[in-house]
Amino acid sequence: MIGKDLGMTVKEVYLLLKDKGFLDGEEGNWSLTELGKLVSGQVRQKDNGEGGFCRRTWSVLSWDEKIVNKLK
Repeated sequence: MIGKDLGMTVKEVYLLLKDKGFLDGEEGNWSLTELGKLVSGQVRQKDNGEGGFCRRTWSVLSWDEKIVNKLK
C-alpha cells in the first residue's frame, strides 16, 4: 500500500525506508531501527500453520499509514 501511495515498487520502498533510517539490513533480511520502531513499524511473525518438519516461519514488516508522509 505504501508503494501504491508513492508510485514505487516494493523494493524501492524498502530502499527508501533504509535511506530515511527506518530500516537496517538488506533485501530478504531487514530489521527495524530505533527510529523505525518510534514511527510504529512492527515485525510480526507468520507461520504456515503446520508442525514438525513442515513448520515454516517468517517475519513480516508492517507500518502505520502515517509513514507515507515521512517518506515524501
